[in-house]
Amino acid sequence: EPKWVQMILTNQMDSSVDLRPANIIALLDQNPNVTTWTGRTPPYGYRDWWPPSLGFNVLEPPFDDANVRWAINHALDREELVEIGQQQAGESSLLPFPAFAPLRTYLSEVDDLLERYPVGLHDPDRSADLMRASGWLRREDGLWMKDGQRVRIVLEGYPGLFLDIAPIMVQQMRNAGFDASFRFTSDAVTRIARGTARAFINGNGGSVRDPYFTLRLYHSRYVSPTGVAAASYWRWGNPEFDAVVDEMGQISPEDPRTVRLFRQAMEIWLGELPSIPLVQWFHRVAQNQTYWTNWPSAEDPYMNSAFWVRSWLIVLLALEPAQAAPSR
Repeated sequence: EPKWVQMILTNQMDSSVDLRPANIIALLDQNPNVTTWTGRTPPYGYRDWWPPSLGFNVLEPPFDDANVRWAINHALDREELVEIGQQQAGESSLLPFPAFAPLRTYLSEVDDLLERYPVGLHDPDRSADLMRASGWLRREDGLWMKDGQRVRIVLEGYPGLFLDIAPIMVQQMRNAGFDASFRFTSDAVTRIARGTARAFINGNGGSVRDPYFTLRLYHSRYVSPTGVAAASYWRWGNPEFDAVVDEMGQISPEDPRTVRLFRQAMEIWLGELPSIPLVQWFHRVAQNQTYWTNWPSAEDPYMNSAFWVRSWLIVLLALEPAQAAPSR
């Protein structure tokens, strides 16, 4: 990412894949020809269908304990992730769904469940109570310990993708007594798929109009033993949840039963919290208009700007040469 930033800054590159907000802001500050989906104002992009969650291999201790997962949740401060990590150019998320208009009809139906299961509550004291309830003791060095083992959280992810929020998450978890660190390596996809990565950040690429396709990601049909690659990485299973999702899959999204089934599924999901929603995912793509103009934008949304999702030809055909463009 630093190389892409330098090349866009010096007019050697027209565009790149997503950049973190701090890098986008640096580009906008230093090159007047750079723009984004929202021009030169936050959030510098648009919501995507891939809201990230903190996931675990829930087949393995201590992450097989819902108390531990909830304790980690209450250690996290999402407002800080957005304000500091994303330079106030993002949105927190309490559910594993993108904040798309068609989904709001369903998501609003679980507002009361989010009061009963306060995912968004940053509360180190409640985190500590949950750990003690599961038999953990906090040592003099501040770390939780049970049976000679610490809660070791090595947060894994794709290289560079979550470097805006991962260091902050690690510090928040350490402040709450978890032995946290992070590493983003070239084999992250393999490690996450096989479950050898015990904790990771990954997006929920499922629903865009109705909740079924995200819920299906957590069906136990996708659970594989540790060491065996899984199609969906969350590795959580609940027979009651499975039955609700299976029933939902047999009816139309317009069927009035869908809302009732969605509430049932989310009550189970929130109670166990198999993954921890973090933020909405924004595609923030910098576009250098020194040589080419008419990039897709919120004002002219003829195509999204994530050209790697098979839309690049459409963008190429729409670009126009910049007037009086300098020679390369």
